[in-house]
Amino acid sequence: MVHSRPFSTVRRGVATAAALTAATASLLTSGAAPAAAAGASGQGSVKHYVALGDSYAAGTGLSQQTNAECRRSKGSYPSWIAETYKPAVFKDVTCGGATTRSLWNKEGSAAPQVDALTQDTDLVTVTLGGNDLGFSDVLTTCVLAGLTTREGTPCRDKAVKDVDAGFARLNTRLPDMITDIKRRSPKARVVVVGYPNPFPADGSTCGSSVPLAKGDVTWLHQTTNRLNIMLELTAFTKQVEFVDTSSVLRGRDMCRPSSERLINPLLPQTPGSAHPDASGHLIMAHEVYKRLEK
Repeated sequence: MVHSRPFSTVRRGVATAAALTAATASLLTSGAAPAAAAGASGQGSVKHYVALGDSYAAGTGLSQQTNAECRRSKGSYPSWIAETYKPAVFKDVTCGGATTRSLWNKEGSAAPQVDALTQDTDLVTVTLGGNDLGFSDVLTTCVLAGLTTREGTPCRDKAVKDVDAGFARLNTRLPDMITDIKRRSPKARVVVVGYPNPFPADGSTCGSSVPLAKGDVTWLHQTTNRLNIMLELTAFTKQVEFVDTSSVLRGRDMCRPSSERLINPLLPQTPGSAHPDASGHLIMAHEVYKRLEK
């Protein structure tokens, strides 16, 4: 079994973002974990790992970028999982902007993500669905509305129909996603990794770095929860595993003070805006690791 030390610092240091950042730096420089990890039910070591997903899996906004087009970086939660288990084959095809369509269709120079799956794949992690709801466009709409007023729900009023249409599409696409993953990699342990919630339930806590109407912050919080519920229900129905990353990062949202948040704010605008920072990805990896070790 792999030694749990790579993530023990996270458990002790979760009280402060500073401790988590130190843990991340330590992990980046402390060397490799043992090569194999026992899976649940004695399934043996991870030998062929494929990571699927969008920017929340790709580590968009982190340093040490490994793929400019997909904004994929070291320090993403799949990279930490690979560093811990050291599979003989690690295929990271996560890509910023990916939707469920990206599983089966070429996006730019990126091949369909399912092409990375083989009969030998024994671990698959996937984080997808946010961009099917038009996450980036919705945030742009919300910011523009928030610059006009911080009261009411001006963004929700404009975007809710499109978001609901996105959920309707996901209602069939998410089950199809799991079905195809299992068909292509029948021996794989499939882990659906949910989204950390970037938004607090109460929009009154947000300052100038999150220029959103108070009611829209609450709506965005509820929408993220709704997506995670759909992902968890799909995983349960299709008999695969689900990892909740939202609860462990609760209270670390983009509206918290800089010393406490693990989700980047909207302003100043960067590639990592509204995404987990390095410590946030480390915690996400820890939650996936805990699931794999059960």
